[in-house]
Amino acid sequence: MLFVYKEIVSGDLRKLLAESNDSKTGGGARDLRLPWKTFRPIMWQIFNKEDIGRGGKKIRVADVTYLDADDKPRRTRLEYWPPTASRPTEDRISKIHASPALGGQLPKTGKGRVFVLLIKFDDGTIRCEYAYEDELKQKGVWATEVSNAILSCMASAALRNGTRTVQGYYNFTDGTGHCHAD
Repeated sequence: MLFVYKEIVSGDLRKLLAESNDSKTGGGARDLRLPWKTFRPIMWQIFNKEDIGRGGKKIRVADVTYLDADDKPRRTRLEYWPPTASRPTEDRISKIHASPALGGQLPKTGKGRVFVLLIKFDDGTIRCEYAYEDELKQKGVWATEVSNAILSCMASAALRNGTRTVQGYYNFTDGTGHCHAD
């Protein structure tokens, strides 16, 4: 099992709400970005199917399970794209506003900082969930490895610069992880 976590900051929330276009000239990317050099090997384990995206670009996809508003498991597909010319160091999970697992399940407020988690289980199942700072601090809500990885990364980021976005991964199989607070 492995998981990737990425803090959802105010700009990401605007992307989930499809409110990220600030000008009349277009743009307003609605994706979650990750530094490709660090995350691509892990993300390709989650996004393990090859596909062709818009313009014939090679992309990776994953079928993810999420809980709908009635707590019933549903499945949807997420796309993982390589960098663009304007952001050559960042891969991205695209069209997050249109995904029922992300934009369709907006994070709750009032529970501290919010993280999106992509979790790949040993049987190949991939889950997409939100984790909240308050729940990460409670025993028994999340696996100890999940809580420890995210809370430790938060502490590390605070030591370097309190405004850093927290993101990283943890691999249960070999016990390796990475905190990338940029």
